[in-house]
Amino acid sequence: MKPSEFVKVVVNQYTEGRGIFQKKINAEELIPVELDDLHKALYIFYVLQLDYAMKSQILYNGANRLYRENKEFFTPKFLTTLTDGVLTNYLKEYLRPRYINEAVKRYCVNTDILLTKYESDPRKIFENVSCCQDVLKRLKDFRGFGPKIGNFFVRTMINTFGYNFSDIGTMLPPVDVHDVRIAYLLGYTDTNQMSQENIDFVKKLWNKACLSSGKSWLIFDKALWLLGSEGRPKTKEDLIKLLSQ
Repeated sequence: MKPSEFVKVVVNQYTEGRGIFQKKINAEELIPVELDDLHKALYIFYVLQLDYAMKSQILYNGANRLYRENKEFFTPKFLTTLTDGVLTNYLKEYLRPRYINEAVKRYCVNTDILLTKYESDPRKIFENVSCCQDVLKRLKDFRGFGPKIGNFFVRTMINTFGYNFSDIGTMLPPVDVHDVRIAYLLGYTDTNQMSQENIDFVKKLWNKACLSSGKSWLIFDKALWLLGSEGRPKTKEDLIKLLSQ
């Protein structure tokens, strides 16, 4: 199966909600529904920046529990009142990042940038820009918003708020271990190693496949993560079985 054909199958099955895609649990679907737009954006901004080197389910379950117990936590106004020690305790108890010191630094640095440059509103990162690449340039100012987290943040914000950029197709999708493993199982790459060279190859692979298939990577990326994280295929046959349900 060509990569573009695989993309079509995955996106179509995801859109129809069949098989492994009956339950959609991506970041976009895990935002508390009662939040207004500003607080949705803040929730996305603070939770997604910690979505690396850990199980996403732990992060999102903890974030939801923290929000229920303290509805002001994911706001610059509240976070600036906390000492590093208190913030550390919050993150350890609820969000449980693998690298706690880095998580605290991200929250402190990124809160300050959000306050001073964007009036405490992540939506303003997307204002007064002509293209998606301009948004990515702005995100470079934030700690930890590199190619994976930065692109993931953009995907989630676009899917949540409907921003429209003509160059979205040129943006490389964020790639994690699931994306690389599936590409390897299908024979599109010779290794499942998370080397920078292989990650870059897989990014370009999926980007080209999405463009060739006429399917949006904004949807394919969500579907691929679910296929890998929930389906947990170990062989090509496992993948075929998951996509034939």
